[in-house]
Amino acid sequence: MNMKHFKLYCEVAISDDIIQRATKVSLIVGTTLNFINQGEALLSLDFQNLHLMKFFLTYLVPYSVTTYTATALKIEFKIGTKAVVDADLECIKCGEEIHVHKDELIPECSSCGITTQWKLK
Repeated sequence: MNMKHFKLYCEVAISDDIIQRATKVSLIVGTTLNFINQGEALLSLDFQNLHLMKFFLTYLVPYSVTTYTATALKIEFKIGTKAVVDADLECIKCGEEIHVHKDELIPECSSCGITTQWKLK
């Protein structure tokens, strides 16, 4: 992945909707897993036996997975969907190149039609 692609991924990953979704998932899944893994220490407020690294990682992992998944889905650039960022795209099948602007509908490739699969150029 080049620096241009990395910047696009970061721009999408720090968007408000992805941060909100990842935070909600992290709180639900992280809390559930912490109670499964360290429930006795949490319920008895036994902070000496609470593993803080495990506690925080249990929230970080679902946050990271949700962020990655949501970002990857938004960067797929499927025809008929709105572009989430300005991007230069290339058709995987024929190599046609286009530029799309944020919120613009992603078109079909003039050669490949409905079977178009775009990738970041």
